[in-house]
Amino acid sequence: MEKSEVPLGLAYKLLNPGSVTMISVGSSERDNIFSVTWNMPARKDPPKAAILSGKRHFSYPFIAESGEFGINIPDASLADAVLGCGTVSGSEVKDKFARFGLSRKEARRIGAPLVDEAVANLECRVCQVVDLGASSLLIADIVFAHASKRYFTDGMWNFDSGLKLLHHLSGSSFCTS
Repeated sequence: MEKSEVPLGLAYKLLNPGSVTMISVGSSERDNIFSVTWNMPARKDPPKAAILSGKRHFSYPFIAESGEFGINIPDASLADAVLGCGTVSGSEVKDKFARFGLSRKEARRIGAPLVDEAVANLECRVCQVVDLGASSLLIADIVFAHASKRYFTDGMWNFDSGLKLLHHLSGSSFCTS
């Protein structure tokens, strides 16, 4: 998918609709991907994003060790992969990218791979961890972002182009915007 660089001052707009995201972690040695519904832009300038992650999740140590993760924003065509990556643990499947038909894309500024099929990708470095008991709120600097030229134009999502972002309702129920 051809993408263009998004100015970091506009990167928060990629998260604004509150859509489901796929978080990629790891390195060339071992990586993983998991779905996150609790995500948000945290600051416009400097650009920051936040995600909620359970500390017992397979991917949490990857983030704790590297301090990095990718936020990958899927459209409705990736609904099955989103559900699969959110319900199957990386401890059970060595390569969730392959299992769910996703392609790795090399990131520019972080070690974790990105999801090439996602309509947008944000490369993030953790700058603050808020301990919430069983989970942590991970606040991160957005260090690079790019999005589909078709779906993100003039600094905004272009829903007139046919874009349908996923929103998690509960269990395996989703809706689109």
